[in-house]
Amino acid sequence: MNLFLQTKNIFVKTIFIILFGNIILFAVEPDSLLIRNNETIRVDSIRIVGNEKTKDFIILRELTFQIGDSVSGKTLRFNRERVFSLRLFNQVEFKIEKATDKNILVIQLTESWYLYPLPLFRLQDGDFKKSTYGINLSYRNFRGRNESLRAAIGFGYDPFYSFNYENPALSYEGGIGLSFAFAYVNSTNKSENAKSIIGEDFTNKMYLQSISISKRFNQFNIGFLTIGFNYIETPYTQPGITASGRNIDRVPFAGLSYIYDSRDLKQFSVNGLYTFASFYHYGFSIDDISYNQFSIDFREYRKLIDDFAAKWRVKYRTVFGSVVPFYDYSYLGYFDNVRGHLQDIREGKSFILTSLELSHPLVKEWNFHIKIPFLPEKLTSARIGIYLTSFFDTGDAFDRNDKLAIKNFYYGYGFGITFLFLPYNAIRFEYAVNENGIGEFVIGTGFSF
Repeated sequence: MNLFLQTKNIFVKTIFIILFGNIILFAVEPDSLLIRNNETIRVDSIRIVGNEKTKDFIILRELTFQIGDSVSGKTLRFNRERVFSLRLFNQVEFKIEKATDKNILVIQLTESWYLYPLPLFRLQDGDFKKSTYGINLSYRNFRGRNESLRAAIGFGYDPFYSFNYENPALSYEGGIGLSFAFAYVNSTNKSENAKSIIGEDFTNKMYLQSISISKRFNQFNIGFLTIGFNYIETPYTQPGITASGRNIDRVPFAGLSYIYDSRDLKQFSVNGLYTFASFYHYGFSIDDISYNQFSIDFREYRKLIDDFAAKWRVKYRTVFGSVVPFYDYSYLGYFDNVRGHLQDIREGKSFILTSLELSHPLVKEWNFHIKIPFLPEKLTSARIGIYLTSFFDTGDAFDRNDKLAIKNFYYGYGFGITFLFLPYNAIRFEYAVNENGIGEFVIGTGFSF
């Protein structure tokens, strides 16, 4: 590390000490893997240390090599990040120990805290009267097999409750996983077209349930088969407001989806590809309901010069069939956004969204601990990263008969700073300007993509 980077890191850490006084005990550990990227070494044995709860096979199945293989330092560092991407550990270190004429790969782990509540808050149209608030309770890795239980409840504008269970290693040998989900949502209508037909806002009562079986082919490829049943009740019977033309839709569905993921650190990648594709059929002609949904999300992550990295994505979603209900249209402005247009809602049977983002670390990796009385250290430890970012987003929603024209796309661009608190989450502070020169501040949790 050159003098400039050393000075920069010392400055940032000093700011944290000034802000938090003596309660932070930090330790910035250099790369413990004393092998150059282009150097190759044979792995004769693997020893896992520190996994008090997590089963060995959960870690081992993330590795792209086996005992007896010769691997480079670059490959070992990639695998370290893949293990960290499980989101089960506060710290992951790979070290090589010599034992007579053999090389032992030691995977040193520090497990994270697995049970924690998180507050949730959603604001629609920038109006606090349209806020939804509640709590999300997550219990990860409860049997040491990377299983997770999540329960959430929300109040206010769109009250809801939900429950999810996920087990990615139901059968380790067969690579079979299982998940199921249930949710109730009293959802306010999101469609301006539906509102213009009815003449006023209204709510949909939705009971949503699904079960998925996954097949893990290797570290990078996973397929899913999903079946489910949705119950949607509205106050009105017009076609389009519901798929059946009645005030209640009973909608069985089934679909296939596929993930290819070769990213290094999944939460904030600098190298790799990610592709998600899915196709679902809804209704099976029961009550004259029959329509389809297809989506694809492609992302590429690349390291540029020095510590500069770039990532870009294209996401496309479309629905098609005899009668597609407005509640299943494709929307920009709710969960998928163009920064600079967060309050602008566009709807159609299809949307396309593209993004480009550049990043540079102020602090790439900082393992620190906060000592707070009566709280376990696992809960107050994290891997910190601080990144400067710049971005450009553009997209549009449209119907099948509309011409897809670049001139109709809206866009936004800007810059920001992202604080990573891994393996838990991230906080982003961004400022975006749209094509009309109007700026807006964006404060968000999670990763942009």
